[in-house]
Amino acid sequence: MIFIVDDDPIHQQIANIMIKRQGIGENVRAFSDAQDVLDYLRQYSFEPEQLPDLILLDLNMPVMDGWDFLNDYASFYKDLAKQIGIFVLTSSIDDKDRKKVDNYSFVKGYLTKPLSSEIITKLQAS
Repeated sequence: MIFIVDDDPIHQQIANIMIKRQGIGENVRAFSDAQDVLDYLRQYSFEPEQLPDLILLDLNMPVMDGWDFLNDYASFYKDLAKQIGIFVLTSSIDDKDRKKVDNYSFVKGYLTKPLSSEIITKLQAS
């Protein structure tokens, strides 16, 4: 299962299509609000079959942005029933953001939008 966390429905749809086209996941869920994902992860924290294998996280979102998500997730991710691969998928090309993401050991990569077949290949290799 793959979660796409992005407030832009167009980017959600592009990511969903690309993921399915490349065959890395049929079960894709899109979330516009990062808090909904955190609530879901906490609710199913002891049920590995309900947890995603991968989360694609946008940084720039209203209400709760990707940074807030990462800070909150850092407080409980070790208690989850399985390890989840998190990739930041953002339109930001700011080196400061890339370096800041490196502070989160559980983030597997920093990818830039739009999602492409080359980027998906990186996801598959992780």
